[in-house]
Amino acid sequence: MPRNFLKGYRAYVIAALSATVLFWGCAAKPVKEASPWNTFAFNYERTNVTPEKLHLPLVLSWARDLSTVRFFKPYPEEQLSSPALSEGVLYVGSTNESFYTYDLSRGKCLWRFDARYPLEAAPAIAGDLVCFGSVGGVLRCLDKKSGAEKWSFQAKSEITSSPVVAGDKLYFSSSDDRFYALSLKSGEKIWSYYRSAYQTVTPRLTSSPAYSENKIYHLFSDGVLVCLQADSGKELWSKKVVKNFDSSDKTRRTPMAQNGLVYIIDDNNDILALGGENGDLKNNYNVKKAYDFVFRDKKTLVVAGSDEVVALDTALGSILWKTKLKNRPSSIFAADDYLFILSNYSSAPFNISFLAKTKGYIQAIDLKDGSEAWRADLGYSITANASASEGHAALLTNEGALEVFSVK
Repeated sequence: MPRNFLKGYRAYVIAALSATVLFWGCAAKPVKEASPWNTFAFNYERTNVTPEKLHLPLVLSWARDLSTVRFFKPYPEEQLSSPALSEGVLYVGSTNESFYTYDLSRGKCLWRFDARYPLEAAPAIAGDLVCFGSVGGVLRCLDKKSGAEKWSFQAKSEITSSPVVAGDKLYFSSSDDRFYALSLKSGEKIWSYYRSAYQTVTPRLTSSPAYSENKIYHLFSDGVLVCLQADSGKELWSKKVVKNFDSSDKTRRTPMAQNGLVYIIDDNNDILALGGENGDLKNNYNVKKAYDFVFRDKKTLVVAGSDEVVALDTALGSILWKTKLKNRPSSIFAADDYLFILSNYSSAPFNISFLAKTKGYIQAIDLKDGSEAWRADLGYSITANASASEGHAALLTNEGALEVFSVK
C-alpha cells in the first residue's frame, strides 16, 4: 500500500478523532494560575516540573498530523522536539522541516514557518521571540505572533539541543561540541567555546544546556560535563561523568540545576549531585538504575528506572514508595501532585512478530503514594518529552501526531 495513502488515511483518522472530542476540549475548566512551559523541560534549570495542576482525567482535545514522507532518510525517524506552551499558544517543530504555532484550546494553526531542515530541538519562548535550531545548523529567532524571521545564525553542524535565553543573550550548542553565546537582539556571536576532544566515533546526543546563577552546564559528546561562565564563556570546571554512550540508550542526558547543585546521570545510570561552584561530588543516588528523574520538592527525588518508579527522601536516605512499571519510561514530567510517564510497548497482532508495532501511552501516578491515577493510549511510539500548561498536556509522537490533552 503506498505510504502517501497511509499518511492521508492517518491524517483523516486524526482529524475525525479530533472533531469527535473537540467538544470536550472546549468544555475544559478555566485555569486560574497558568505557568507557561516556555522551553524544554519547563525552565532553563531543566527541572521538568510545573507547579500548575492538571485535573484528572484528561481527554484528547485535538490532534494534528505533522508527519512527512521522505524516501531517503538521513536522520532518525523519531520526533525529538517537545512543544512549548505560552499564553494560549502551542509552538512546535517537526522533522517535516516546518515550525508550527497552534491555538492551544482549539488546535487552529496560527502560522507555519518553512525551516528547510528537520527540526529536532525544542523551541524556547523569550519575550516576543520564539527561538529554535535545526539539523542544518541554523539557529533562528522568529516573531512569535507573526512567524516573521528576526534573525538567523549559521553554526558549523546540526543543532539538536534547546537554546537558553538569559538577559540579552541566547546560548546553544551544536553537535561538533561547540557552544555559542549570541546577542538575543541581533543574533551576532558574542563568544564561543570549543571542546576539541578527538573521538573515533562521536555519539549523537540530544542534551540541552541548563542555566542557573550566571552559569551554563552542558554535557559534551566526550562524556564531560562542563560549567561555563555565562557572561564570558570561560570554563569554570569540567568533570567526566560518562565513559561510554550507548546509542540505543534513551537516558536523560540534560543536566538539571537546582539549589546550587547540578544533577546528571552517569554511565552507571546513577544520579550524581555535583556542586555548582566547582563540580565536587556531593551525593550519588544509586537507589535505582535511573533513566529519568524529577524533584517533587527540595528533598523528594523521584527516579524512573527500567521497571519501577521510586520516590526517595534525600534527607533521610529512605524510600517513600515504589511503583512497578510494565514498560521502561521514555521520559517523565511532573505537574503538582502527579508524575506523568511516557512509555512505549510492542504490540503484535495474533503474536506474529512480523506484524509487531511499537506503540506509546501516557500515565499519571499520584506522587503521594505512587498509585496510578490515569492512563491513555497514544497509538504511536514516542521519544520526545511532553509539556503541560494552562490545563493542557501536549506531545509529539514519532509518527508525527501532535496530540493535546485537556481537562474533561
